[in-house]
Amino acid sequence: MRRLAPIFLLTCLAGGTPLPLVGQLLPLGPLGTEEGSPLQRLGYTPMIEAPEPVEQGRLRTDVWMGYSNIFEQDSSTMAILYLDTERLLTALTVRYGLADQLEVGLRTTFETDWGGFLDGFIVGFHDALHLGTRNERNFPRGVYSETLQSADGRMLLDIPRNAVGPTDLRVFAKWGVVSGSRGTFSLRALTRIPTRRLTVGSERTDVAGMAMGWLSWRGWYLHGMAGGATVRRAADTRDVLRSRTWFGMLGAERPFREGLSGVVELTGQTQILRSFHDNDISGAPTNLIAGVVGRTKSGWRWELGMQEDLPPRGPSIDFTVQLALSRTW
Repeated sequence: MRRLAPIFLLTCLAGGTPLPLVGQLLPLGPLGTEEGSPLQRLGYTPMIEAPEPVEQGRLRTDVWMGYSNIFEQDSSTMAILYLDTERLLTALTVRYGLADQLEVGLRTTFETDWGGFLDGFIVGFHDALHLGTRNERNFPRGVYSETLQSADGRMLLDIPRNAVGPTDLRVFAKWGVVSGSRGTFSLRALTRIPTRRLTVGSERTDVAGMAMGWLSWRGWYLHGMAGGATVRRAADTRDVLRSRTWFGMLGAERPFREGLSGVVELTGQTQILRSFHDNDISGAPTNLIAGVVGRTKSGWRWELGMQEDLPPRGPSIDFTVQLALSRTW
Protein backbone atom coordinates (compact mmCIF):
# COMPACT_ATOMS: atom_id res chain seq x y z
CA MET A 1 0.00 0.00 0.00
CA ARG A 2 2.82 2.41 0.74
CA ARG A 3 3.86 2.47 -2.93
CA LEU A 4 0.36 2.78 -4.31
CA ALA A 5 -0.17 6.47 -3.59
CA PRO A 6 2.91 7.73 -5.54
CA ILE A 7 2.05 5.47 -8.50
CA PHE A 8 -1.54 6.74 -8.45
CA LEU A 9 -0.33 10.35 -8.27
CA LEU A 10 2.05 10.01 -11.21
CA THR A 11 -0.69 8.42 -13.28
CA CYS A 12 -3.05 11.28 -12.48
CA LEU A 13 -0.56 14.06 -13.19
CA ALA A 14 0.37 12.52 -16.53
CA GLY A 15 -3.24 12.08 -17.54
CA GLY A 16 -4.07 15.31 -19.31
CA THR A 17 -3.29 18.85 -20.41
CA PRO A 18 -4.49 21.64 -18.13
CA LEU A 19 -7.09 24.03 -19.42
CA PRO A 20 -6.67 27.77 -19.22
CA LEU A 21 -7.87 29.18 -15.92
CA VAL A 22 -10.80 30.94 -17.59
CA GLY A 23 -12.31 27.52 -18.38
CA GLN A 24 -12.57 26.52 -14.72
CA LEU A 25 -12.42 29.86 -12.84
CA LEU A 26 -11.98 28.28 -9.41
CA PRO A 27 -10.10 25.15 -8.38
CA LEU A 28 -12.08 22.00 -7.68
CA GLY A 29 -9.82 20.95 -4.80
CA PRO A 30 -8.50 20.50 -2.29
CA LEU A 31 -9.40 16.92 -1.38
CA GLY A 32 -11.28 16.65 1.89
CA THR A 33 -9.47 14.38 4.34
CA GLU A 34 -9.24 13.74 8.05
CA GLU A 35 -6.89 11.78 10.31
CA GLY A 36 -8.62 8.62 11.54
CA SER A 37 -6.10 7.43 14.14
CA PRO A 38 -7.73 6.59 17.50
CA LEU A 39 -4.81 8.28 19.28
CA GLN A 40 -5.15 11.61 17.45
CA ARG A 41 -8.93 11.58 17.68
CA LEU A 42 -8.77 12.16 21.43
CA GLY A 43 -8.71 15.81 20.33
CA TYR A 44 -9.64 17.88 17.30
CA THR A 45 -8.58 16.45 13.93
CA PRO A 46 -8.59 19.05 11.13
CA MET A 47 -10.67 18.40 8.04
CA ILE A 48 -9.30 19.83 4.80
CA GLU A 49 -11.81 21.89 2.81
CA ALA A 50 -12.04 24.63 0.18
CA PRO A 51 -11.50 28.19 1.47
CA GLU A 52 -14.43 29.80 -0.39
CA PRO A 53 -17.46 30.52 1.84
CA VAL A 54 -20.90 29.59 0.54
CA GLU A 55 -22.60 32.45 -1.29
CA GLN A 56 -24.98 34.57 0.74
CA GLY A 57 -28.42 33.00 1.08
CA ARG A 58 -27.35 29.60 -0.29
CA LEU A 59 -27.09 26.23 1.42
CA ARG A 60 -24.46 23.53 0.82
CA THR A 61 -24.56 19.91 1.97
CA ASP A 62 -21.49 17.65 2.14
CA VAL A 63 -21.02 13.94 2.77
CA TRP A 64 -17.48 12.62 3.31
CA MET A 65 -16.62 8.96 3.95
CA GLY A 66 -13.27 7.35 4.72
CA TYR A 67 -12.67 3.61 5.23
CA SER A 68 -9.41 2.83 7.04
CA ASN A 69 -7.32 -0.13 8.12
CA ILE A 70 -4.98 0.20 11.08
CA PHE A 71 -2.64 -2.17 12.89
CA GLU A 72 -0.22 -0.93 15.54
CA GLN A 73 1.27 -3.22 18.18
CA ASP A 74 4.14 -2.05 20.32
CA SER A 75 5.47 -2.69 23.81
CA SER A 76 8.04 -0.53 25.57
CA THR A 77 9.11 0.44 29.06
CA MET A 78 6.51 3.22 28.92
CA ALA A 79 3.36 1.62 27.46
CA ILE A 80 1.65 -1.26 25.66
CA LEU A 81 -0.23 -0.29 22.49
CA TYR A 82 -2.56 -2.57 20.55
CA LEU A 83 -4.64 -1.08 17.73
CA ASP A 84 -6.22 -3.58 15.35
CA THR A 85 -9.31 -2.28 13.63
CA GLU A 86 -11.02 -1.17 10.48
CA ARG A 87 -12.93 2.07 10.71
CA LEU A 88 -15.52 3.91 8.66
CA LEU A 89 -15.82 7.65 9.30
CA THR A 90 -18.86 9.42 7.87
CA ALA A 91 -19.00 13.22 8.13
CA LEU A 92 -22.20 15.13 7.35
CA THR A 93 -21.89 18.91 6.95
CA VAL A 94 -24.41 21.69 6.33
CA ARG A 95 -23.23 25.24 5.48
CA TYR A 96 -25.21 28.43 4.97
CA GLY A 97 -24.14 31.76 3.51
CA LEU A 98 -25.11 34.11 6.32
CA ALA A 99 -23.66 37.22 4.66
CA ASP A 100 -21.32 38.18 1.85
CA GLN A 101 -18.09 36.17 2.36
CA LEU A 102 -19.38 34.67 5.64
CA GLU A 103 -20.68 31.15 6.15
CA VAL A 104 -21.79 29.29 9.26
CA GLY A 105 -22.34 25.57 9.59
CA LEU A 106 -22.71 22.34 11.53
CA ARG A 107 -20.84 19.08 11.07
CA THR A 108 -21.35 15.73 12.74
CA THR A 109 -19.21 12.62 12.41
CA PHE A 110 -20.34 9.01 12.73
CA GLU A 111 -17.85 6.23 13.43
CA THR A 112 -18.04 2.49 12.81
CA ASP A 113 -15.29 0.31 14.34
CA TRP A 114 -14.90 -3.43 13.86
CA GLY A 115 -12.35 -6.18 13.22
CA GLY A 116 -12.78 -5.89 9.46
CA PHE A 117 -11.88 -8.15 6.56
CA LEU A 118 -8.72 -6.67 5.00
CA ASP A 119 -6.03 -8.10 7.32
CA GLY A 120 -5.14 -11.01 5.02
CA PHE A 121 -5.04 -8.80 1.95
CA ILE A 122 -2.83 -6.21 3.67
CA VAL A 123 -0.34 -8.85 4.87
CA GLY A 124 -0.14 -10.46 1.41
CA PHE A 125 0.18 -7.15 -0.40
CA HIS A 126 2.94 -5.90 1.91
CA ASP A 127 4.78 -9.22 1.54
CA ALA A 128 4.59 -8.97 -2.26
CA LEU A 129 6.16 -5.51 -2.18
CA HIS A 130 8.63 -6.40 0.63
CA LEU A 131 7.22 -3.62 2.82
CA GLY A 132 6.97 -5.54 6.08
CA THR A 133 3.84 -6.22 8.11
CA ARG A 134 4.65 -4.62 11.50
CA ASN A 135 4.26 -7.99 13.32
CA GLU A 136 0.67 -8.27 12.05
CA ARG A 137 1.06 -11.89 10.89
CA ASN A 138 1.61 -12.98 14.52
CA PHE A 139 -1.87 -11.79 15.57
CA PRO A 140 -5.27 -13.29 14.69
CA ARG A 141 -7.06 -11.70 11.74
CA GLY A 142 -10.36 -9.92 12.00
CA VAL A 143 -9.82 -9.10 15.69
CA TYR A 144 -10.83 -5.75 17.15
CA SER A 145 -8.77 -3.82 19.71
CA GLU A 146 -8.17 -0.13 20.49
CA THR A 147 -6.25 -0.01 23.77
CA LEU A 148 -3.29 1.84 25.25
CA GLN A 149 -1.95 0.72 28.63
CA SER A 150 0.81 2.21 30.75
CA ALA A 151 3.73 0.06 31.87
CA ASP A 152 2.35 -0.04 35.42
CA GLY A 153 -0.90 -1.59 34.18
CA ARG A 154 -3.10 1.53 34.11
CA MET A 155 -5.48 1.65 31.13
CA LEU A 156 -5.06 4.97 29.33
CA LEU A 157 -7.33 4.38 26.34
CA ASP A 158 -10.05 1.80 25.73
CA ILE A 159 -12.40 2.43 22.81
CA PRO A 160 -15.29 -0.07 22.65
CA ARG A 161 -16.31 -1.62 19.36
CA ASN A 162 -19.02 0.55 17.84
CA ALA A 163 -21.54 -0.51 15.18
CA VAL A 164 -22.50 3.08 14.29
CA GLY A 165 -22.24 6.04 16.61
CA PRO A 166 -21.75 9.83 16.62
CA THR A 167 -18.29 10.97 17.73
CA ASP A 168 -18.50 14.77 17.71
CA LEU A 169 -20.44 17.85 16.69
CA ARG A 170 -18.66 20.86 15.21
CA VAL A 171 -20.04 24.39 14.95
CA PHE A 172 -18.03 26.67 12.66
CA ALA A 173 -17.82 29.95 10.79
CA LYS A 174 -15.67 30.90 7.79
CA TRP A 175 -14.79 34.41 6.66
CA GLY A 176 -13.48 35.09 3.17
CA VAL A 177 -10.76 37.73 3.50
CA VAL A 178 -9.50 37.82 -0.10
CA SER A 179 -11.24 36.37 -3.14
CA GLY A 180 -10.18 36.58 -6.78
CA SER A 181 -9.40 34.68 -9.95
CA ARG A 182 -5.72 34.30 -8.96
CA GLY A 183 -6.21 33.27 -5.35
CA THR A 184 -8.37 33.09 -2.24
CA PHE A 185 -7.59 33.48 1.46
CA SER A 186 -9.99 32.86 4.35
CA LEU A 187 -10.14 32.33 8.12
CA ARG A 188 -12.12 29.64 9.93
CA ALA A 189 -13.03 29.14 13.59
CA LEU A 190 -14.91 26.26 15.22
CA THR A 191 -15.90 24.51 18.40
CA ARG A 192 -15.74 20.72 18.65
CA ILE A 193 -18.12 19.03 21.09
CA PRO A 194 -17.35 15.31 21.64
CA THR A 195 -20.42 13.06 21.75
CA ARG A 196 -19.01 9.53 22.04
CA ARG A 197 -18.52 7.71 25.35
CA LEU A 198 -15.24 5.88 25.89
CA THR A 199 -14.55 3.20 28.47
CA VAL A 200 -11.30 5.02 29.35
CA GLY A 201 -9.93 8.23 27.82
CA SER A 202 -12.46 11.03 28.28
CA GLU A 203 -12.76 13.92 25.80
CA ARG A 204 -13.77 17.53 26.34
CA THR A 205 -14.87 20.44 24.17
CA ASP A 206 -12.10 22.03 22.06
CA VAL A 207 -11.77 25.18 19.96
CA ALA A 208 -9.71 25.63 16.80
CA GLY A 209 -8.74 28.33 14.33
CA MET A 210 -7.05 28.17 10.95
CA ALA A 211 -6.13 30.08 7.80
CA MET A 212 -6.53 28.54 4.35
CA GLY A 213 -6.24 29.51 0.73
CA TRP A 214 -5.05 28.80 -2.80
CA LEU A 215 -3.00 30.46 -5.53
CA SER A 216 -2.88 29.82 -9.27
CA TRP A 217 0.55 29.22 -10.79
CA ARG A 218 1.39 28.21 -14.39
CA GLY A 219 -1.69 26.10 -14.92
CA TRP A 220 -1.63 24.66 -11.39
CA TYR A 221 -3.48 25.50 -8.20
CA LEU A 222 -1.45 25.50 -4.99
CA HIS A 223 -3.43 24.84 -1.80
CA GLY A 224 -2.45 25.52 1.80
CA MET A 225 -3.80 25.50 5.34
CA ALA A 226 -2.32 26.15 8.82
CA GLY A 227 -3.88 26.36 12.26
CA GLY A 228 -4.05 25.20 15.84
CA ALA A 229 -6.46 23.74 18.38
CA THR A 230 -6.78 23.25 22.10
CA VAL A 231 -6.68 19.78 23.66
CA ARG A 232 -8.80 20.13 26.80
CA ARG A 233 -7.86 17.25 29.05
CA ALA A 234 -10.13 15.35 31.40
CA ALA A 235 -8.84 14.02 34.71
CA ASP A 236 -8.09 10.51 33.41
CA THR A 237 -5.88 11.74 30.53
CA ARG A 238 -4.37 14.97 31.89
CA ASP A 239 -0.92 13.44 32.50
CA VAL A 240 -0.57 11.93 29.00
CA LEU A 241 -2.15 14.58 26.73
CA ARG A 242 -0.66 17.84 25.51
CA SER A 243 -2.68 21.02 25.90
CA ARG A 244 -2.63 22.06 22.23
CA THR A 245 -1.91 20.81 18.73
CA TRP A 246 -0.79 22.48 15.47
CA PHE A 247 -1.54 21.33 11.94
CA GLY A 248 -1.00 22.19 8.30
CA MET A 249 -1.50 21.13 4.69
CA LEU A 250 0.25 21.78 1.38
CA GLY A 251 -1.27 20.60 -1.89
CA ALA A 252 -1.17 20.91 -5.66
CA GLU A 253 -4.00 20.56 -8.17
CA ARG A 254 -3.67 19.94 -11.91
CA PRO A 255 -6.77 20.48 -14.07
CA PHE A 256 -7.20 17.71 -16.66
CA ARG A 257 -10.19 19.26 -18.36
CA GLU A 258 -13.14 21.38 -17.38
CA GLY A 259 -14.76 19.80 -14.33
CA LEU A 260 -11.98 17.29 -13.56
CA SER A 261 -8.68 17.67 -11.65
CA GLY A 262 -5.99 15.55 -10.05
CA VAL A 263 -4.88 16.58 -6.53
CA VAL A 264 -2.04 15.61 -4.20
CA GLU A 265 -1.70 16.82 -0.61
CA LEU A 266 0.67 16.43 2.30
CA THR A 267 -0.83 16.91 5.77
CA GLY A 268 0.82 17.03 9.17
CA GLN A 269 -0.19 17.52 12.79
CA THR A 270 1.78 17.77 16.00
CA GLN A 271 1.34 14.92 18.44
CA ILE A 272 -1.42 14.89 21.04
CA LEU A 273 0.01 12.24 23.39
CA ARG A 274 3.24 12.98 25.24
CA SER A 275 6.04 11.42 27.31
CA PHE A 276 5.99 7.96 25.69
CA HIS A 277 9.22 8.33 23.64
CA ASP A 278 7.73 6.06 20.97
CA ASN A 279 6.83 7.22 17.46
CA ASP A 280 3.93 4.77 17.21
CA ILE A 281 2.28 6.43 20.20
CA SER A 282 3.44 10.02 20.60
CA GLY A 283 4.84 10.72 17.14
CA ALA A 284 3.58 13.42 14.78
CA PRO A 285 1.17 12.02 12.14
CA THR A 286 1.86 12.91 8.51
CA ASN A 287 -0.08 11.69 5.49
CA LEU A 288 0.12 11.74 1.71
CA ILE A 289 -3.25 12.02 -0.05
CA ALA A 290 -3.79 11.62 -3.79
CA GLY A 291 -6.99 11.56 -5.79
CA VAL A 292 -9.31 13.11 -8.34
CA VAL A 293 -12.08 15.65 -7.91
CA GLY A 294 -14.79 16.64 -10.35
CA ARG A 295 -17.94 18.66 -10.84
CA THR A 296 -20.92 17.60 -12.95
CA LYS A 297 -22.90 19.92 -15.20
CA SER A 298 -25.85 19.57 -12.84
CA GLY A 299 -23.78 21.09 -9.99
CA TRP A 300 -22.71 18.06 -7.97
CA ARG A 301 -19.12 17.98 -6.75
CA TRP A 302 -17.44 14.60 -6.10
CA GLU A 303 -14.03 13.32 -5.07
CA LEU A 304 -12.23 10.01 -4.76
CA GLY A 305 -8.84 9.56 -3.10
CA MET A 306 -6.49 7.50 -1.00
CA GLN A 307 -4.52 8.46 2.11
CA GLU A 308 -1.23 6.83 3.17
CA ASP A 309 0.81 7.40 6.32
CA LEU A 310 4.22 8.85 5.55
CA PRO A 311 6.62 7.74 7.00
CA PRO A 312 5.19 4.40 8.18
CA ARG A 313 6.35 4.83 11.81
CA GLY A 314 3.82 6.97 13.61
CA PRO A 315 0.26 7.08 14.94
CA SER A 316 -1.40 7.64 11.54
CA ILE A 317 -3.87 5.21 9.98
CA ASP A 318 -2.11 2.69 7.67
CA PHE A 319 -4.27 3.63 4.70
CA THR A 320 -7.66 5.17 3.95
CA VAL A 321 -9.86 5.06 0.86
CA GLN A 322 -12.11 8.12 0.80
CA LEU A 323 -14.94 9.59 -1.23
CA ALA A 324 -17.12 12.68 -0.97
CA LEU A 325 -20.19 14.24 -2.55
CA SER A 326 -21.56 17.78 -2.15
CA ARG A 327 -23.91 20.29 -3.72
CA THR A 328 -24.91 23.91 -3.24
CA TRP A 329 -28.63 24.65 -3.28
